[in-house]
This record gives sequence, structure tokens and C-alpha cells, in this order.
Amino acid sequence: MKILNFLAISSLVFSPCAISGSYDTLPKGVNTLVLAQIKSNTIQSKFDADNNNKTLSVKQDFSSKNLSELNETLKTYFDELKNISPEAYSNFSLGEYKADAWAEVSAQGIGVGYGVTDHLTVYGSLPMYHMKTNVQFYQSKQSSLSQIKNAILNTPTTSATSTFIKQLTLQLPETNEELLQSVLVNQFGYKPLGLWEKDGIGDAEVGFIYRLTDLTDKGLAISMGAVLPTGTPDDPSSIQDIPTGDGQPDLFVESLSGISFFNKTLEIDLKLRYTHQFGHNQNVRLYDNADFPIGKEEVNVYQKLGDKVDGNFKVTINPSHWFNINAAYLYNRIDSSVYQIENAKQKAALEANTNSINHWAKIGLGFNTVNAYKAKKFEIPFEVNLYAQKLINAVNTADYERYDLEFRLYF
Repeated sequence: MKILNFLAISSLVFSPCAISGSYDTLPKGVNTLVLAQIKSNTIQSKFDADNNNKTLSVKQDFSSKNLSELNETLKTYFDELKNISPEAYSNFSLGEYKADAWAEVSAQGIGVGYGVTDHLTVYGSLPMYHMKTNVQFYQSKQSSLSQIKNAILNTPTTSATSTFIKQLTLQLPETNEELLQSVLVNQFGYKPLGLWEKDGIGDAEVGFIYRLTDLTDKGLAISMGAVLPTGTPDDPSSIQDIPTGDGQPDLFVESLSGISFFNKTLEIDLKLRYTHQFGHNQNVRLYDNADFPIGKEEVNVYQKLGDKVDGNFKVTINPSHWFNINAAYLYNRIDSSVYQIENAKQKAALEANTNSINHWAKIGLGFNTVNAYKAKKFEIPFEVNLYAQKLINAVNTADYERYDLEFRLYF
């Protein structure tokens, strides 16, 4: 669980053979090369588990109640402090701290496709990401340590344990941003917070599309394939790391269908995909409280990420053979992850808020020379497409917009 854990980086998935409808395949012997550039806006908010849009900034009061829930050692400390002085326990606070966070993501992708027959096309794609995040950490409210020390200074103790807790409390240093950063790094073993950048290859996709029909104004196809774990999984030692992959292979099956009207002036397409994510062993940090996802212990556990469902309903208007305007509604759902951990509290904390639901609106403009090439009016068949995509509603996902520029060359 991360400060930016709500940022779901979608793999660069596209159909490298859609000359017309989504169900189209490449003619036998024809190749395609697809180059894509994707960029997000600056990401500063997220949709939480209750569908509320909230800032990525995190505010935490290190009070006795919050700290005692972190682990058994701190619970024992605060139970003993409560016995020494209920007043000290109720007023105890190391201060309130705030972390302002933002992220930016861009991706470049390359895809290739080949028409094995007029009905069968094989393809592959690979994304490459550049990601930048920043977390500015500062103290928004001072601690109450001076009052706590005054409250217990002359309080009698009744055991060696209570005497130790009293002396320990009296020696606690005043807290500030540097001290908390030092605790994260030196005591918990996390990497320092601040400006962070990363370049990396994402998960590759390979598959095939098989067209089931030969009709000119409508069609149906099926697609199957795999997502390969070529990306970098989550780094449990970094609070602000964004993975470029999830560490395990996936298998997917997809249906592609469409219908056109008025000599393909109007086209309607529907794509539905189901993805099964296989379980695997993954390094994670263990913690007891999902609201305070900081833990010292790192273990290798079995992780089963939730399966995915993707839908895409697209309407395209072709005013001419050269240009098109399109709009689409995209749906994505990911089921909750499952971890094999004996400790019930740690298992519940890790699995909390790992599901997501996304609703996107997408518009696009396209220019292509394919029909002109077929009519021998243009020498090179290619397409250029520009898309803008906005998240309109979601659960457990960062709120962001993305912009895609795509070039397809057929040869």
C-alpha cells in the first residue's frame, strides 16, 4: 500500500490490425507497425473506496490511539503509559504530519502485427514508461511531548516496567520532519521521500485475432493472448514507487464486434475482454492497519491479483475516406487481491481497497490513407490517431486524464 497506490497504470493495449472495425484482421501477408505516445496530466487526487474524489495528500496525527494500533510493541508501551498517567496517554501526540503528493506518467509503445491469413492476425506490443512522483513531507502541528513529560515527571511508578516506560518517555526527542524522515529510513528501512523518477519497460502483450465473418457491413471476431511479466513489480521499500508491471503472467479472451451504416459512414464497435491474473510470490511489507500502511517487516508471500473485465463501446463517424471522428465509453473492473497470510489483521490490511472500478469517456480524431492507397491515389497506407481520455467516475483509482498519439503503418 502506497501514498500513490491508487494510480493504476494501464498497459499499452491496442489492436494493431484494425484497418476499419475492431473486428477487422490484416490481409494475408500484410504487416503493421504501431507507434504510440501516451501522457497523463499532473495527478493530484484519487477516487476512494466510497467513490469520493479526494486529494492524494496524506495527513496523519501520531496520537497514542493511532500509534498503538501499529504493532504490539507500541500497544504495550501505550498501555503502560496509560497506567502511569491517563492524562499523558490521552494527550500524547508526536505531532501531525502532512505529505503533499503528485505524479506524472508518460509512455511510449511499439506494436507489430502480421496477417497469417485473411482471417487470422498475430500481434505483440510493448510499452515503455517514464514516471515522476513527488512527496513533500512537513509537520502541520507540533507535538505535545513537553506537556506529557510534565504530566509524568512526578508520577510514581509501581514496577520496573513502568519505571522504564517513564524514563523512556522523558527522554523522547522533540519531533520534526527530519526526525520522522529518519525514522522511516533508519528504523523502517524505507527509501527517503521526495522527488522520484523512474524509466522502465512495462508488461508485454502477445495474442491473435481471428475474424469469424466475411460480411462487409458487420463483423465478429475473437481474440486470445497473454500479458507477459516483462515490467518491474512494486518496490516494497519505497512508499512512492509506481510499478511498471505486476510480476505475473495473465491470460485474456476477448470478443470484438461491430456494425456499419451508410457505406461505413457510421460505425459502432463493442469490445469485451476478460483477463485472468495468475497468482505468484511477491515481496510485500506487512502492517496491521490499512489506514496507516507502514510496516517494518518485509516478507515473500503468495499474492493473487484480482481478475479484470474491460469493455469498450465506440461510435465512429467517417465524413470522408480520409478523416474520422470517434467517441467511446470505456469500463474497467479489477477484483480484490488475495494474500496467503496467517495473521488475519495483516491479511485484511493488505487486501483492503485493492479492487477498482473505472468509467472513462474518450474522444478521438483520425486521419488515414488506407482507402486512398487501395484506390491507388496515395503511395503509403498509414493512420494517425489522436485521443483524449478522461476518468468520469471510479473506485480506488487516481483521477487523471490521458492523451494518446498513435501512428500505424501498413506494409
